[in-house]
Amino acid sequence: MTAATRRFLPLSSVRLLDGPDAAAQRTVRDTLLRLDVDRLLAPFRREAGLPASAPGYPGWEAEGLDGHTAGHVLSALSALAAQGDDDAREAATALVDGMRACQLAIGTGYLGGVPDGVALWDELAAGRIDAGAFHLNGRWVPLYNLHKTLAGLLDAALVALPQADVAVEAFGQWWLQTLAGIDDDALAGILRTEFGGVPDALARLAVHLGDRRLLELARRFVPEVLVAPLAAGRDELDGLHANTQIPVVVGFAAIERAAAVVAPDLLPDISAREGAAARTFFDAVAYARSSPLGGDSVREHFPARDDFLAMFTAREGPESCNTFNMVKLAGDLHLLAGDDAYLQWAEHARANHLRSTQHPDHGGLVYFTSHRPGHYRVYAPEAEGFWCCMGSGFEAQASHAAHVFADGGDRLEVNAFVAAEATWGGATVSVRPAAIGAAAGVDEWTIDADADVRLSVLVPDWVEGVATVTAATVHEGAPGTRVAFELAAGERATISLPRALRLVPTADGSAWGSVVDGPDVLALREPDDAVAYRGGAARMGHIAVGPLRPLAATPILAPDAVARAERLGRGQVRIATDHGVIALEPFAGIHDARYTLVWPTTGGDVEQRRAELAAVDAASLALDARTRDVVRFGEQQPESDHRLTATDEQIGVEGPARWRRTTGAIALTVTDWSGSADRLLLRAIEGDDEAVRVRVRDRVVHEAPIDPGGSTIAIGPADGTVEFGVVLEAVRERTPRLVELRLLAADSDR
Repeated sequence: MTAATRRFLPLSSVRLLDGPDAAAQRTVRDTLLRLDVDRLLAPFRREAGLPASAPGYPGWEAEGLDGHTAGHVLSALSALAAQGDDDAREAATALVDGMRACQLAIGTGYLGGVPDGVALWDELAAGRIDAGAFHLNGRWVPLYNLHKTLAGLLDAALVALPQADVAVEAFGQWWLQTLAGIDDDALAGILRTEFGGVPDALARLAVHLGDRRLLELARRFVPEVLVAPLAAGRDELDGLHANTQIPVVVGFAAIERAAAVVAPDLLPDISAREGAAARTFFDAVAYARSSPLGGDSVREHFPARDDFLAMFTAREGPESCNTFNMVKLAGDLHLLAGDDAYLQWAEHARANHLRSTQHPDHGGLVYFTSHRPGHYRVYAPEAEGFWCCMGSGFEAQASHAAHVFADGGDRLEVNAFVAAEATWGGATVSVRPAAIGAAAGVDEWTIDADADVRLSVLVPDWVEGVATVTAATVHEGAPGTRVAFELAAGERATISLPRALRLVPTADGSAWGSVVDGPDVLALREPDDAVAYRGGAARMGHIAVGPLRPLAATPILAPDAVARAERLGRGQVRIATDHGVIALEPFAGIHDARYTLVWPTTGGDVEQRRAELAAVDAASLALDARTRDVVRFGEQQPESDHRLTATDEQIGVEGPARWRRTTGAIALTVTDWSGSADRLLLRAIEGDDEAVRVRVRDRVVHEAPIDPGGSTIAIGPADGTVEFGVVLEAVRERTPRLVELRLLAADSDR
């Protein structure tokens, strides 16, 4: 099969059966149907000049990213509608109808909730381009926002929702006409601001409409600074904002797939450029920068590939959006190359990370999955927040069936052991779990068919030894291979999958690792009723801000700990540590608790390893306990959360640190809900000797270079003040390269 013909079964041909994935899908369905379509449409109606039918939602929906959620919701509802959910189809239809009314009111084909979005494109067409990493002409990532609308409409059109086809075609024509008036140099300037998955949506729309011009437009959204080193096989990703890059690279793969259909003459060039870049990127992120869970970032940025320490010390671990998009990328790369390794990685990340990010009861979704031992996660509040990871989370939880089955031409391919049913080639094929061995550690599944069918079953890479398929005859398959066999009508096949229990080291080779039992990443549940597990509506409500626990208190695993472990059941393992025996369970099932999923390891000297952990604690915990707020410069979400504005845009990376500087001024707001803060700690890249002027509440509190290790700046006695406006100004030509600003109290709050 070729890239033009290889395909996953459409969701209309797949149905999840009872199990954890179907339960997750039911939960997100209920969440989506509780949303008010009129409130989702409020930003679109405002921008179209139509009267409001309802107030808009709060959170990011009211803070500059207005309207982004509607696109995500439409994509998720469309996935559910494809699987036969009539209520989801009705809600999606209402959303499309509302969007189309706004599009017609504007009259150009444009559609979006971006504040003052129509005027933005007039400004850009006139050459007025003021682009920062996350703001374009004063709007928060407007192209990123518009991508959600375009993708949602396309997903709705693909499941034949009324008016979706005409709306997405009109929007596509608007993109073609508008960008035709913006030359490549101007567009390169615009693309300095995060633009999400625009190339992915345009490439997919090119296939849907059979319009080569949309593919050519998608290629204009390929930044040379990203594609060139990747296409040459170079990994230059250290320190980059991860979720700026990943959706763009999803677009690289979509462009190659689209070329196979609408522009095969371009395929050799695209395969060598965008396609090669996508493959290099995937390998660099999935295999060199991801944790055993499948997550790949710290505070939204890629760690250095040879130093993961920040992943195990930060409260803000891998971002859910990233894993969602990496799973999409893996699926596209499999369709291009037919390599099952992409599917194996995607299934592991989906089942362990993505499924775990939704609370099974209230449906709240997780932004950051901290990998710091003993920390925890917070879940989105009901109808508030509207973070990016809520939107992508809606899509992820509605799409658990997306990669389970594929059309193999003369056979049905079973790609993952998920309880599901497929209709293909006149047969209905059902995959279900059977008895699960406990002490033996063997998972058993059955496959039934109501008509003769040829199957190709992918053996998971977590199998110990070989998988055994028993049907009319017995077949065996090694991990990562396929077992092909025929199943007669009414016949049942039984598949035995022995679980491998193993310690998976982190990709940087440091002394950390995760315990994995078959498909399950395991963790220690650590109940703590003193912290809040549901996020609030505040700007930083997606961060688990409770106390950090000392790394030095974490149990340490010896090299032979897994070999001596006792398996009690599926994913239930007792393992010896230097702190005694602990009980581990699948991480995906742990909610409303602290947890440890990554463990310090040692080759034998436990005391030396614990001393290393204590040294890390000494450098960070005391400061963290006095910190009331922190801004890390050059990082999107911390800057946005603190309402940062700057007169010019200079950001970069120095080693593991991101920085920002200015020739004018940087203004921001820091918050202390305790009212106890009385000083700042300002850090810069060491060696920068430029002076900086610091104003707090319009009073100059510092005017000098930054000391090595950071300058502590008194701001007056603690007087109960909650919000502090801070301005950082260049004294001469420019400020130093600023790394971090902390608002501190004199004493610990622990």
